[in-house]
Amino acid sequence: MFPQMLLAASASLLISLVLTRMMIALAPHMGLMDQPGDRRIHTAAVPRAGGIAIWLTFLIVIGGGLLSGLLMPDKTVSWKWLGAFTAGSLVLVVAGFIDDQRGLRPLVKLAAHALAPSVFFLLHPISTGLFPTDWHWIWEFLAFVGWSVVLINAFNLIDGLDGLCGGLSAVACVALAVLAIVNGRVDSALLLLVMAGAITGFLRYNINPARIFLGDAGSMLMGFFLAAAATQSVGRRAVVGAILLPIAVAGVPLLDVLLAIWRRGAVRLLKKLNGEKILGGIFDADGDHLHHRLLASKGSQWKVATFLHGMAILIALLAFMPMIFGEQLMGFSLVGFMIIGMVGLRNLARVEIQHTGNVIHMAIKVPSRMRRLAALLFFYDFVVLLAAAMVAVLMETNWLTRGAEFQELSRFIMVFTVLGCVATLVVRVHNRLWVRATMRDILALQFWLLVTAVATFALFSTAYSAVEWSALRLSTMSFVFACIGVCLPRVALDLMRDFDLDARSRCTVDKGGMARHPVVILGAGDLGTLLLDHLKSSAHDRYPGLRVLGFVDEMRSLHGRRLRSFRVLGGISSIPVLAEKEGLKGVILAIENPRQDLLRELDELATRHDLKIHRWDVGIRGLPMTQRASAEAVSPVSHPGSPVFVREEKSYTVPSSGEVSTT
Repeated sequence: MFPQMLLAASASLLISLVLTRMMIALAPHMGLMDQPGDRRIHTAAVPRAGGIAIWLTFLIVIGGGLLSGLLMPDKTVSWKWLGAFTAGSLVLVVAGFIDDQRGLRPLVKLAAHALAPSVFFLLHPISTGLFPTDWHWIWEFLAFVGWSVVLINAFNLIDGLDGLCGGLSAVACVALAVLAIVNGRVDSALLLLVMAGAITGFLRYNINPARIFLGDAGSMLMGFFLAAAATQSVGRRAVVGAILLPIAVAGVPLLDVLLAIWRRGAVRLLKKLNGEKILGGIFDADGDHLHHRLLASKGSQWKVATFLHGMAILIALLAFMPMIFGEQLMGFSLVGFMIIGMVGLRNLARVEIQHTGNVIHMAIKVPSRMRRLAALLFFYDFVVLLAAAMVAVLMETNWLTRGAEFQELSRFIMVFTVLGCVATLVVRVHNRLWVRATMRDILALQFWLLVTAVATFALFSTAYSAVEWSALRLSTMSFVFACIGVCLPRVALDLMRDFDLDARSRCTVDKGGMARHPVVILGAGDLGTLLLDHLKSSAHDRYPGLRVLGFVDEMRSLHGRRLRSFRVLGGISSIPVLAEKEGLKGVILAIENPRQDLLRELDELATRHDLKIHRWDVGIRGLPMTQRASAEAVSPVSHPGSPVFVREEKSYTVPSSGEVSTT
């Protein structure tokens, strides 16, 4: 069958080259031209009919192969599949054609996204492998439609640079073809290689500078095809495939979708907290997609597309290893995904992190919302406890195919959920300000979840002594899943504020496009740490022009180390180098009793490199207590003002201040 695959892919490549060239000439007469605009990168009108060329190429090659019998003598691909795909994809091509011509409302496009896989499934039902074979077909239908809608939107959103969406689609097709061959799915491999050939022919004219774009018809077609083909490529390794297949097929586009939902949701919530009018919806377009940010840093469409293609290949390799070589490599893949996720969160999600930081700041600023927040947290905990027990039951019984009776398992889920909710109410975990949670708060919450698990085990094993070990495993897994689900968002609040401060320090311009002035903190001791805590809990507009590069400190043993994710860059002698290389504009003095020789050296460096010097100091100044016969009255504590560390006047002795002066 391999010669037929190679012949089919080659024929698809050649036909795609011809049809794409034809669409470049026909697109202006069809009204399919992408005009320059505020959100567009190109400066001249470009045809956007490449998706139609890919679609026609695929149908011609597969249909011609079925008619002639030359490419597929064993009839590995059926007319039924081709008819179902043609009908479903036609819905998207028509919707995309209209959208490219005059635009469609987001809800209408979303309806087309759901209609296309619905038509395909009803004409050619397929198994996702997620559910037992005796379950009703409606569950397979809903899973396939949901999976298809996600992929269609993911590839539609990522289509913003020359060669990006087409290249990611080609990478996914080739990777899935290899997986299909390993699993013995020759029919899926043939379809994937034919589509890969069609995309490659289109990419000949889509690489920067592009002569033609995919258009909405093409980007939506990519997502739909991959959803239809990938579902059958996994074979019977359904559990591993269900976890890793979406990441492998569309890791980069799905990341962009998650960031877009996170970003737009945070913006809408922030506007609601500020009492502003919310315009538009979560599906409205913006200019903060993944490729837009990388383009701002790398400066070249070709570099950004190449970087994201390489990232997609790496993600596909990590995802496919357990599916090809066995589930024992699942741990290796998960570690790789965790590393990619942490690096990506820190470097690619700065906009989302800053919006979330603003939301957290506004949420804790208005105490009247605490009751609603407590109710929301209780509902969240209830859902998590219920989900933790259900997942534990599904894992223990291998998706309800072995183990105790369903009635007994239902009672376990009910007991664990109810006891967990009672425990959280008794210890009043919903009334705590989790945005400033300590380790003691987290350990206390985990302790009461452990009490819940032990009590559930005792009750369940006493009532059903025949399943004692099963009860122990169920209780242990439920406790672990509940700890992760219940504690994670509470820990994430403070962690998000740390990420927010780090993101602000890495951004060279603020939201309004104004430059942020880089400064360093002189002193990596207690005052320096307090300064970072103050900046972390301050609103973004408190110090709009401030960008912290790191610390400088005279203690050599600290050089190169990190304090709250900020690096100790060296001693005071490193300031001239920072002024030259990083454009340093100021120094914040965070030393309680600085030496006079240090102050004089700092003054000379400030004069030589035109630096502003700010003073950070924290303290409490109390008025003398009035001696009285009765100690009823205590003199109030006066809060210090906001004095400036004035370098020009050589005035290094200042009152205590809890702010950084930016004057």
